This record gives sequence, structure tokens and C-alpha cells, in this order.
Amino acid sequence: MTTGTVRSLSRGLDVLLAVADAGNPVTSTGIADRLGRNRVQVSRTLHSLGAAGLLSRDPGTLAYELSWQLYSRAARAVRARLLTEGPPILREAAEATGASAFLAEVRGDGAVAVLEDVPSGLSWVGRSYPLYCDDAGQALLWDCSREELDIVFADTEFIAYGPAAPTGVAEFEARLLASRARGFAVVDGESEPGVFAVAAPVRDFSGEIVCALHTEGPSERLAPLADRHGRVIKDLADRLSGLLGRRP
Repeated sequence: MTTGTVRSLSRGLDVLLAVADAGNPVTSTGIADRLGRNRVQVSRTLHSLGAAGLLSRDPGTLAYELSWQLYSRAARAVRARLLTEGPPILREAAEATGASAFLAEVRGDGAVAVLEDVPSGLSWVGRSYPLYCDDAGQALLWDCSREELDIVFADTEFIAYGPAAPTGVAEFEARLLASRARGFAVVDGESEPGVFAVAAPVRDFSGEIVCALHTEGPSERLAPLADRHGRVIKDLADRLSGLLGRRP
């Protein structure tokens, strides 16, 4: 690869990242001003990125934004990265807490484990549990407003699977707000009696929550260690987020 080719790729990446960082559709002039570069040169680079399917341009405003094709490719890359980097993180979580560790994601109105490190060998991968009382539910809905929670749980019947399961949206929201203030979620006796968990959200390069990291085990043993284990899980979730492209 020649020096000129490397420079050309570097300029193209600078422009692509500038469009991504803008957060909203942006014109060639806006990108040129942001980068302090020649507008004609930037315009040519934007045109090339558009032709490659990495950017899309609004014909009315002539503003550029990341294309859905790029988002689709990025989502596949994040998924592949998660499946590669997830198991070592889970192993570390299980060793640090002495509990089973899982990565769970939202599917429909439930939470489903997609990766696990379970000492007992009993697999929970693929099993769905209601978001309102699942061990990972709060972490998966971490960013939701009350209005969004009302939509998520619009058709949900709050069945008490565990003695401490929330009875409705208001109670779930109160617990979610407490978890945000703490920095990690604590779930005790919500999914079933005597089951304790701590959880934290995992984000991708865009800042979106793609899954939650959580542990699970007996309340009697793990509840006294909630703060210590919560900090461990939050740190590991943040580390995994960084591996998925999340910037500090």
C-alpha cells in the first residue's frame, strides 16, 4: 500500500467519523469546518463514501448521514465481537463473584440469555423470562423513560413469579431509578424465591444497549456481597462495552 493510498484512507475515515460524531445530517461545508479542511476535497470524499454505500445524502438539504447499510454491517460486526469477547468476560465475572454469569438481550417482551458461564452445567441460553422481573430486565431497560416503560409494558400482566416481583410499571420504574443512582441493578427474589442477581448494561459503539451482563445465585450467600459484586459487574460491563467500540 502506497503512502498516498494510506493518506487517502485516513482522510476518508476522518470524514466518515466526523459525520458519525455530528449526530445529525451534516453538509460538506459543516464537515469541512469541523475538520478544518478544503470544502471541495471534503465534498469529493463524501461523494465517494456515498457511492460506496457508507453514507446517504438527502437530495433536498444535501446533508449526509450514516447509511442503513453501514449500520447493518456495524451491527453484524458488533454481534460477532460480542460472541468472541463475551465468554472471557463471563468467565471473569463468574470467578470474581462465585455465581453463574450471563449475557442477556431483549427479545419481544422478554429477556433471553445468549451467552453464559454456569458452573452447574444447566443451560439457560435461549430461555425467555418477563422483562419486569428478569434478573437482567432493569439493565436492559436502563435508558427508558416512564413513557417508554408504559409502552414496553402496555400489554404485560405483572405476575408474581417471585415474592419481590414488581406489581406494576410505577414500582418497576422506582427500582430502575434506584439502580441508575447506584450504578448497577440489584434484583432479589423477583424472578423466583431465593434468587439474587446484580446486572449492568452493555453498550455498542453508538451508545445503544445491546445486552446486559448479570450474575445469578442464592440470595442467602450473594445478597450480603451486593455492593462488591455490583461494582465488579459494572466494571466488566463497561470493559465489554469498550471492546464493542463504546467510547469512554
